[in-house]
Amino acid sequence: MPKTRRWNLNEAEGRYAATSLPETTIDLELGMKRLDGRRVPLGRYLLDLLPLARQGFVTRRQVGSSVVFDVQFYREPDGTLLLGVRRDQTTPLEQYRSR
Repeated sequence: MPKTRRWNLNEAEGRYAATSLPETTIDLELGMKRLDGRRVPLGRYLLDLLPLARQGFVTRRQVGSSVVFDVQFYREPDGTLLLGVRRDQTTPLEQYRSR
């Protein structure tokens, strides 16, 4: 069963990054923290990090005897949510929506 993570993009930056994740699958509840401090839900996504790493959208690293993942999310001015290692190498997050 995947671990549920609750993360918030920062409205001013339109970005969120998490590093050294030990899970291979994440049940993500993504929100956005508005400039006034309110949290606005953006959706729930199921992310299988191994194939995303093979496709180049997340980073897979060896740390000691463990494998960890680094992920980044971006929000475009039109509201589109993206997943990618760099802003110029992303995939739409919508295809991973679970609810």
